[in-house]
Amino acid sequence: MVTIRTDGGEVCVEPRVAVVGVGGAGCNAAGRFYDGLMPVDVIAVNTDRAALERTHADVRIFICRDVTKGIGTRGDASLGRKCARVHTEEIRDALRGHDVAVIVAGMGGGTGSGAASVVAEIAQGLNMVTMAIAIRPLTLEGRGVAAGEGLRALRSVCPGTVAVENDKMVEQFPDMTIQQAFDAVNDGIVRYVMKKTDDIAEAFAEEIGKVRPSEPNVGEGAAGTVSAKMAV
Repeated sequence: MVTIRTDGGEVCVEPRVAVVGVGGAGCNAAGRFYDGLMPVDVIAVNTDRAALERTHADVRIFICRDVTKGIGTRGDASLGRKCARVHTEEIRDALRGHDVAVIVAGMGGGTGSGAASVVAEIAQGLNMVTMAIAIRPLTLEGRGVAAGEGLRALRSVCPGTVAVENDKMVEQFPDMTIQQAFDAVNDGIVRYVMKKTDDIAEAFAEEIGKVRPSEPNVGEGAAGTVSAKMAV
């Protein structure tokens, strides 16, 4: 939260942030925000019912239960994209009322690679400040080509998408187990996102400070008004 002083008094700026985990890796990362009691709303989106039920989140959206039968997309990004589009209204309803959307998805599988770009489009359609973080798989997983295609699709919608390289974490800390490396990546994502949301709150405050007190939309709900003018 950022507090600014204007001629009309103090204005508290606290953008409402939604962290949306898409697919298995994305939901795992988003769950760290929930477990850490971060001041965000966590939304989990997945085609794998069992994995979704294990995810710690404020809202869980099971997409395409009738198509995937709850077992995921089996690496088919086009199916992941289709599933997200079928559930557009449900995703939009979960996002509505937020100022910032942070989409976190693993690349290389079907749900993250296919559905993340759809979620980004929906968030942008709501005039939300939209960020995306793409987690690239380990080279040994053999999904590099599919991951690259998923990243390009996401960046075509959200050009500022940040790519996280699991390989670099393993190389940097060779004594870690694979799970420890994944956990470290997810913790790093939490720190990065919270720093970015603080920056966004400060930017909101600067914009609000430029508005004369007599103008409308200064005060409660002002963050959402300013957020439509910003891009990440």
